[in-house]
Amino acid sequence: MPTLEPPQEIQANSFVCDCSEGSRKACKSEGFYKEHEGKHYCVLHYPSKEKALDFKMVLEKKVRSEDFDFSGVWFPDHVNFDSVHFSADANFSGANFSADADFSKANFSADANFSNATFSANADFIYATFSANADFIYATFSADARFIYATFSAAADFSKANFSADADFGYANFSAAANFYFATFSAGAGFSNATFSADADFSKATFGADARFIYATFSADAGFGYATFSAAANFYFATFSADADFSGSTFSGDADFGHATFDAVAKFKSATFKDYVYFVGSSGKRTLGDHPQLDFQFALFEKPDRVSFHTLDLQPHWFINVDSRKFAFTDAKFKYDLKEEIKSLKEATDAEFKYDRHSLLAIACRQLAVNAEENHRYPEASRLRYSSFDVRRIERYYGFVPWRLDWWYWLASGYGESVSRAFIVFLVLISLFAFGYTRVGFEQSAGAPPTSVAQMSEASPNLKGKPLGVLNAIIYAAYVSILQKPDPKPLTPAAKALVWMETVLGPAQAALLALAVRRRFMR
Repeated sequence: MPTLEPPQEIQANSFVCDCSEGSRKACKSEGFYKEHEGKHYCVLHYPSKEKALDFKMVLEKKVRSEDFDFSGVWFPDHVNFDSVHFSADANFSGANFSADADFSKANFSADANFSNATFSANADFIYATFSANADFIYATFSADARFIYATFSAAADFSKANFSADADFGYANFSAAANFYFATFSAGAGFSNATFSADADFSKATFGADARFIYATFSADAGFGYATFSAAANFYFATFSADADFSGSTFSGDADFGHATFDAVAKFKSATFKDYVYFVGSSGKRTLGDHPQLDFQFALFEKPDRVSFHTLDLQPHWFINVDSRKFAFTDAKFKYDLKEEIKSLKEATDAEFKYDRHSLLAIACRQLAVNAEENHRYPEASRLRYSSFDVRRIERYYGFVPWRLDWWYWLASGYGESVSRAFIVFLVLISLFAFGYTRVGFEQSAGAPPTSVAQMSEASPNLKGKPLGVLNAIIYAAYVSILQKPDPKPLTPAAKALVWMETVLGPAQAALLALAVRRRFMR
């Protein structure tokens, strides 16, 4: 192997390579090879492609002896570790791959350390198996990085890694924690059909181009908090079995969660959406998951008319602390129980909102009602308006607050939203006043004046008035309730008081009935 002789001032047996101190263990048996920019290097760390033939011989020797310490090594040419079994710790920390690096089908039985490694050309880990920890912290991938079908049985750490070209983790399997904290994906990031069996952390990651998580499966917590999606973020048919946290994230392009499944809490708190947002279900699967709960509190939708919920069953408390009036709800239905909404709200809101939860839900329902009414979904708007009022009523004393006017409004007509209640109360009022009219005196129709004392004596009861019969009382009460003035006129003070009361209450209840009908069937 042609090499330069070590200079006189450097003895071969005392040579110390000028590589980084942490990398010297990799070349402890290597002597001086060449000088570069005033520094002396062994053949492993010499930073030049001209060493290719000499390097290949040393590389093959290390692999044969199962010496897998390549820390800081400068790889001058295409390196092929295809199907190599790394039976001991593989240390490529700080290594520099100047050409293609092929680790396809490689088997790492012990720890694999690629921290601070630099891949200047394509890096292939297709079908690679990592049975122990895989460390790619601060690794730099300047060309395509392919981890397709790779298997990570232990922790996989790509935190602060930098992917300048396409990064493809399609069908990769992460059995333990997967850490992409602060990772940078400057080009496409593909995680389609990837499986994350433990926690997946993409918080503060930056996606400079399309981020594809199509059909990805997250069995444990998925963290995308404060991540930046500069282009489309596609979670089409993704499955989140545990909490999914997108709090504080920024979506500059389309955010597609079509047919995604959320079996736990999906937090979009304080997230920013600058373009289209899609949440889509289907006629066969209208729910987002078994126990879904979306949290959009304080999220900013710069173009709210581009936020779409299609063919889904939704719940009002998902929309507290966010303005939903311009969202597009297409074949979306709000199916909920108000008491369950309040219970869920206690779990969804922070302690600081402890005393405002009912108010927040009332506001959310009112805004959703405005949305429904403006889009001619009148029955839904009616129910949401009812909930907006009712959540405030049941805030105290289990809803029994007769000293408040809104309580009587609820009792009389369901806040002007319940046709059946308003009609029943209207009938009850007529019945009660009709009953009263059978017990008080009314004027009698005029006849011939009395001519004798006996006739005057017989007429004296009429001077006190006479109650109405049952049928006449019902008809009389019905007329009074619509502001008519039927005969006979009330004679006694009690009769006059009843008629006056019905003149006030009857038309008011009739108006509430008309309002309920109008709100239910028309704008």
